Amino acid sequence: MNTNSNQKDSIQLTKNFTLSELTRSSTADRLGLINTPDERAVANLRLSARGLWQPARDILGVPMQVSSGYRSQTLNRAIGGSPTSAHRYGLAIDFTAKAFGNTRKVARYLVAELKARGIKFDQLILEFPDSPNSWIHLGYKHPNGQQRGQVLTAIKRGGRTVYVSGLR
Repeated sequence: MNTNSNQKDSIQLTKNFTLSELTRSSTADRLGLINTPDERAVANLRLSARGLWQPARDILGVPMQVSSGYRSQTLNRAIGGSPTSAHRYGLAIDFTAKAFGNTRKVARYLVAELKARGIKFDQLILEFPDSPNSWIHLGYKHPNGQQRGQVLTAIKRGGRTVYVSGLR
């Protein structure tokens, strides 16, 4: 089941981000789940894209491949996401920027540049940097509205995911 309509494909949120790109999910398609955001989530996606994701794209100067953006409650549950995930509200993306470099290089550069330019964010998480499937989680705001400026690295320890402060 394709959950993306032609109308949704045409909604350009910023110069480089479309609503379709930020709601696309191969898991939703595979499982036949609907991943359509409500008006509030669309407003959050637009705000996040304008306030953080487009500036991050501009800083990198290369395309960002978004693997996860908005997630409906059903999709979030299907992938084992946190019930309070910023993805549920249209406030986070997971991405790579292969033309820039590996996720460690991207994360280090983005953290330095976002801070130097005074661009606020909630979380930048370098996810499993030693894995070939590593990605970066970039959250604009926490669902409670805070922008905590957290920089974390997710690693596996004893078969469990652990979040450590800073970039590793």
